[in-house]
Amino acid sequence: MLTILSFALAAVAVIAIAAAYGFGAFADAWSDLHPGWILLTIGGALLGIPAYVLSYRVLARAEDGPELSFPLVVRLVIAGFGPFRPGGGFALDKAALHALVGDPGFATVRVLGLGALEWALLAPIACITAIVLLVTGDSRVMQSLLWPWALAVPIGFAVGLWLAVPERAERISAGEGWWRSALRHALRGIAILPTLARGFPRCWLAWLGSALYWVFEIAAFYGALRFIGLRASVGETILAYATGYALTRRTMPLGGAGVTEALMTFSLHWVGQPVAPALAVVVVYRVFNFLLPVVPAFVVRRRITPLVSAADEDRAAARGERQVASAPLLRR
Repeated sequence: MLTILSFALAAVAVIAIAAAYGFGAFADAWSDLHPGWILLTIGGALLGIPAYVLSYRVLARAEDGPELSFPLVVRLVIAGFGPFRPGGGFALDKAALHALVGDPGFATVRVLGLGALEWALLAPIACITAIVLLVTGDSRVMQSLLWPWALAVPIGFAVGLWLAVPERAERISAGEGWWRSALRHALRGIAILPTLARGFPRCWLAWLGSALYWVFEIAAFYGALRFIGLRASVGETILAYATGYALTRRTMPLGGAGVTEALMTFSLHWVGQPVAPALAVVVVYRVFNFLLPVVPAFVVRRRITPLVSAADEDRAAARGERQVASAPLLRR
């Protein structure tokens, strides 16, 4: 049911944008295709999965984490790219790690660390690209897109890493309450990055896997762009991709269905591409980025379901215990 909903959301987003900017213009965008470039899109979409597996497995075992078997990690990654849970692939990762380790806090921190690792490479690359384009001044990219990337990324990283220093993080997030708990987990997730950097000789595959994942993903995006017949520089492609994935497909509910189609279309427009052909590019890219993993994700989902169900039952039991414990207080 959720898969059908995700497809419907993506279709509604595409139809809405096409209607707003003209179905005729959208149809014309398909009149000058370059079929050879579709191989780059297919190859990038397929190769991105094993690259992600490398990062996932190394990050899971960092800081005395579990040594997950390679087949299990492959199944978790493939299932996480499928639109099966309202909370997205990271919700599935969290539930699976919770079931495997028995510690929901560990699972939350590790999933947040995985997200931090994703952006630890993509955001600086987009930042450097924006700075280069600002300095050279010969790009079609809107200035209002370049400056946030150039300024916000270094400031955000500096503040985040400063706050994530263990002693400081514990002091800031000390106390009770859901928001303090969320802040504590978020800071611990960010703190995994310095750990991976200090342990680079042992953790280099995590960095390599994450870097290759982004290379393959951006290559797939560029292949779709050239397939439709548009041209963009490497810098423009990187910024359009990074802006369109303000949240990555594993962090967004239902694989980002609907939201990603809209964001990526307009991010291409902000780097100088017309909207209707940009929408066609996004359709091609998402067919292989979003739809292609669905079939294998369905296959491996059956092997992951027991893990996820166990974690869900454990959380439900924990909530029940907290309600029972709080009942006398509520009656007073």
